Amino acid sequence: MQRGTDLLVIGGGSIGLAVAREAARSGLSVHLLERNAPGGEATGASAGILAAQMDAHEAGPLTTLGLESRALWPEFLRELNEDSGLDVDLRTDGALVAALDDEEREEVDRAYHFQSGSGLTIERLDGAGLHAAEPALSRKVLGGLLLPHEWSLDPARLARSLVLAAGRSGVTIQSGEEAARLLVEGSRAIGVVTSSGEHRAAGAIVVAAGAWSGFIQGDGMTPPPSEPVRGQIVCFQAPDLIRRVLSGGGFYLVPRTDGRIVAGSTMERAGFDRSVTGAGLEEILKAARRLVPGLAEAAVRSTWAGLRPGAPDGLPVIGAGPLAGLYYASGHLRSGILLTPITARVVTRLVTGGDPGVDLAAFDPLRFQEGG
Repeated sequence: MQRGTDLLVIGGGSIGLAVAREAARSGLSVHLLERNAPGGEATGASAGILAAQMDAHEAGPLTTLGLESRALWPEFLRELNEDSGLDVDLRTDGALVAALDDEEREEVDRAYHFQSGSGLTIERLDGAGLHAAEPALSRKVLGGLLLPHEWSLDPARLARSLVLAAGRSGVTIQSGEEAARLLVEGSRAIGVVTSSGEHRAAGAIVVAAGAWSGFIQGDGMTPPPSEPVRGQIVCFQAPDLIRRVLSGGGFYLVPRTDGRIVAGSTMERAGFDRSVTGAGLEEILKAARRLVPGLAEAAVRSTWAGLRPGAPDGLPVIGAGPLAGLYYASGHLRSGILLTPITARVVTRLVTGGDPGVDLAAFDPLRFQEGG
């Protein structure tokens, strides 16, 4: 067996990279296994919205966790930029949620009453106010919300920045190598067998393998269930058309500094199929034109699909697993980028024997077991 490391992280998306970096900064020796290229799965395919309020209509553990994580992003990005020297195309103009029919207006009203009553920064706008903020919005918009603290960034740049920062913190990143199974001794996870047959020992293991997390098994344990949820995206080239993240009817538009606008996204249970389909494109294009009619004349620069990691109840899987020394940081679905800082912090605290500092009961990896 290869000489052990304090921590082995399985998965090199934003979550796995951030956990590895945080753990290395706390003094642990860290080795990270990534089956493909770091950031090449759900992270690189995402839109990069740091949205804690856009879909918040009621109190709940995911809303609370999202707000706590969003509060960590300024310092997280400052340190990340210092460590990597890379720009992540951070945009801080906020987000608009637009209602184009009565049902969507009811949703907007519900979100406004909940969030304003909870002390969150939010402003309700009529149609004229929305057009003053974003003139390209459809003239059919009935009203909406301004969320000034919702940000966005380029997730591909974030992944590159995290790779550099993790490496400079001492993390060893091994790409193109998969964790085939866990090595178990008694009731403790002591390492992994890789896809090449290598036995690698570790004092602790964090599974952050996204939609593939449920495949990583060991003798005498059942991993939390994990399901891929396909999201298709269309990328337009439309410089200066919109300034802010726009949301409406369950879809979003995210502007980039280089003139791209990312439009998405579908939510499909299609297994591990990353296909971009005619039906998916039609759905996104229709939603994009409904929000911003001017996109009908914009050039389509590219399309892609990613596989978000989902749990059966739609909540993340964060915490200690069924074996001693085994931890999970997966199942983040549409919130992986937003929840990156808080997940890195709490998982590192758990691995090092500390108090996570937040209530993780709703995200317990053991909740799917009988009697859990």
